Amino acid sequence: MSRHPDTAGAGGGPALDTVLSRRPALVAGLSAALFVVLAWLHWRETGYVVMSGFFDLSVYRAGAQALLDGVPLYQGGLGPDGTWSFTYPPFAALLFLPLAVVPVAVAQALVFPAGVVLLAASVHLTLRHAGGPLAPGGRRTAGGAGLVVAFTALLLWLEPVSWTLYLGQVNLLLMLLVLADLAGGGAGPGERDGRWRRRLRGVGVGVATGIKLTPALFIVHLLLTRRYREAATATGTAAVTALIGLAAAPGDSLDYWGGTFLRSERLGEVASPMNQSMNGLLARATGIADPPLVLWLAVAVPTAVLGLGLAALVHRRGLPLLGVLLCGLTTAAVSPVSWSHHWVWFAPLAVYTVVRLRPAARGRVALALGCAFLLVFAWPLHFLTGHRMDAPPLGLVALPPRYGLEVLYGNLYLLLFAAVLAATAASLRAAPARTAAGSHSGTKT
Repeated sequence: MSRHPDTAGAGGGPALDTVLSRRPALVAGLSAALFVVLAWLHWRETGYVVMSGFFDLSVYRAGAQALLDGVPLYQGGLGPDGTWSFTYPPFAALLFLPLAVVPVAVAQALVFPAGVVLLAASVHLTLRHAGGPLAPGGRRTAGGAGLVVAFTALLLWLEPVSWTLYLGQVNLLLMLLVLADLAGGGAGPGERDGRWRRRLRGVGVGVATGIKLTPALFIVHLLLTRRYREAATATGTAAVTALIGLAAAPGDSLDYWGGTFLRSERLGEVASPMNQSMNGLLARATGIADPPLVLWLAVAVPTAVLGLGLAALVHRRGLPLLGVLLCGLTTAAVSPVSWSHHWVWFAPLAVYTVVRLRPAARGRVALALGCAFLLVFAWPLHFLTGHRMDAPPLGLVALPPRYGLEVLYGNLYLLLFAAVLAATAASLRAAPARTAAGSHSGTKT
């Protein structure tokens, strides 16, 4: 499936990415205005400009401070009231040390600018490797930078991205580490994959795994796609991060790797609708607050096999970036606890889909994308629920139970994940027929 010129198409009219690249200032301005209005309304009602007060950033600071003070990271609670749980490996606490040194106001002030830069970098990488205007050896137009700006401004309003920023979470950093490492899948057209770049492939995945365990699933993806050197590099890098943590905090490391990392109850309420993982679905469906390991594996393993298998298949079909994106979604689906903000992988997938649109499919795919955007939009439902923090504050997942429909919107991201897998499988089945048709007509598909 190769990219058609976007100045015209079977449906007549420019492609969506062309429209966005022509009006980046307008899109960015509207996005900023909407944020300012919502922040002002929230301040008027609660006295806080930013919902949640960057709660997860506060947990990171508390973990770093505990490390500095010699307080155990995992034995007891952290924070001013002793109720916060630090759920990351000791290596992550080391990386968070600067947060304990700078004033809290400075750290908070940097969250949104840093988040926007991380998201823009991920958008840039996706455009570069999906065949967009920033592709190596491809067309580099003045609209390329504008397209990055417009996409970034739009994607900030996806619920996973917005909630990541409100919390001060690391999801966008982890996603960028993986994309920068694996997005190209090797040298592409017009791109030189130098010796050092080849040797360093896998380091990003290893560092991301050292910060948070779920990116380890990308190592499995590398093995399934027969990139054994990269898999070994990622595994070795992750091991080095664990050794660094052991050297800096031996007691915490032995505690964490001795079994603390397996205790999903430390992560929060598994059955909460904020937990958009298969384990959360299982907990809500069975009424078991914390499903036993065997039940979780019974649903997580088949889901992982399906997601990783499809990711490997599209990689072999010459779509390595799509394989990475599917693997990213799979990590969120199979993790014991995946809060809604863990699904930031919807953002680069949206960019990829727009860039790869074929003119013949433009209308129906654009409609599907529009519907998906509305489903994942960061609807500020916390204004209707009293700004509670014990319930989802943003998006349709925040809707209260009504008429049994919560089985749909309460598992929304898993349903969208299933739809993405189904659409990808259908596209792969249709690809041979399109290729054959193109060889007779002389057109690309």
